[in-house]
Formats: sequence, C-alpha cells, structure tokens
Amino acid sequence: MTDAIILAGGLGTRLKRAVPDLPKPLAQVNGRPFLDLLLTQIERADEVKKVILAVGYRSEQIIEQYANCGRFSFELVFSKEDEPLGTGGAIIKASRLTRTNELLVLNGDSYVDIDIDDLIGFHRESGAPFTIVLKDADDCRRYGKVGVNNESRVISFGEKDSAAGPGLINAGVYVFDRALFEDEAERNLSLETGLLPDYVRYGGYGYIVHGRFIDIGIPETYREAQQYLRGI
Repeated sequence: MTDAIILAGGLGTRLKRAVPDLPKPLAQVNGRPFLDLLLTQIERADEVKKVILAVGYRSEQIIEQYANCGRFSFELVFSKEDEPLGTGGAIIKASRLTRTNELLVLNGDSYVDIDIDDLIGFHRESGAPFTIVLKDADDCRRYGKVGVNNESRVISFGEKDSAAGPGLINAGVYVFDRALFEDEAERNLSLETGLLPDYVRYGGYGYIVHGRFIDIGIPETYREAQQYLRGI
C-alpha cells in the first residue's frame, strides 16, 4: 500500500482574481471542486488506502467540505499548517501522518492523466528513492525544464522563465520513499527549489506521460480547464 499526500495549502495568489473567496483546490471546474477530480483519480488506484490533505490557506473551508464526507473508499485525514510551510515543508509535516514505505504526492492545483498503480509499480521496480511524473511540453518557460538521460534518470531541474522551447516539465505528481523526509525538520521550504535539486544526487527517475495535463494556477488556465477537463 502507498499513502498519498495532496498539497492543498497554497495561497493561490495569482488565481484570486478569478476565484476570490475560495482556496485554490476548491475552485469550481464544471460544477465540482477541482480537488474532487484528484480524489476521484486516486479512488481508482488499488494501492492507495489513505489520503492526507495538506491544508493551510482557508483550510477551514476544505476541512468543512471533506471531513466525514464518506464519498471515498480511502481514509481521508488533514495535515493543517499553522503558518505557511511551502510545498516542501507541507510534505514533511504531512509525512508524519503516513506509515507506508512510499508516498504518492500530488499538487492540489494540477491534473495529469496517469495510471497511479502503474506509476507506483514503476517506482518500486526502479529501486530509486523518488520518481517524478514528467509531461512533454512545447514551451517549458512557465514550469522549468527537467533534464533526463537516455535511461530517464533525472539529471537537472531548470529555472522557470529561462527554459524556452520544447522539453519535459514537472507534472506535479511524485512517488517518494518516505525515508527521504524522516530526518527533515518542519520548516518553510519549497519542494521544487529546496528539495528536488538536492535529491538529484540520490538518483531518481522520470515517469514520462503524453496525455492530458493542465494546472489551474492562473486565471487563463483556470478558464481553459472548464473545457479541457470536461467529462473527467
């Protein structure tokens, strides 16, 4: 089994123009909270029996909506930040509520078509301490380009705004060995810039996908998501 963490605590500063009164994961996409799409995707995975929602900004709204909701077969619990911890700090804190050797981690503001059970199986077979889902993109500037070698081993993480042109981007889904976080202190820390570049030295693999991917982090892509995710 693999416990899952969904990062649902960010401020969503750029999206506030379009969704001023809700935390980003509760932004409505085709009449349902975006977070529902992620939880439903996890529901289809046989491997996941516990999901931790790492909440912070307007956490009471997320907790009110999902506490004791009874709509999912897995256990659903909350890891609440008393102060902003960043994506890395949120994972470290939430990992204290997990028990499995691997952790599935998903960004709470992006969706990618993926078979979660297959991803977890890939991670186990690789024997590496982390696996990151990568998506091919025509222009990587908004996300930064992730470099891999011929064996799909991750070798670099590029900076945003400087990675023009096609390449592979971070799709916001990971599998980590839980041991990576056991000795980490809870602090304000970014996963993308504070932890992942350091983890490259341990060796990790990219799980490359070519299907549907979108994030709702800015008003433009949030509007696009209404049509792009129709039917999911």
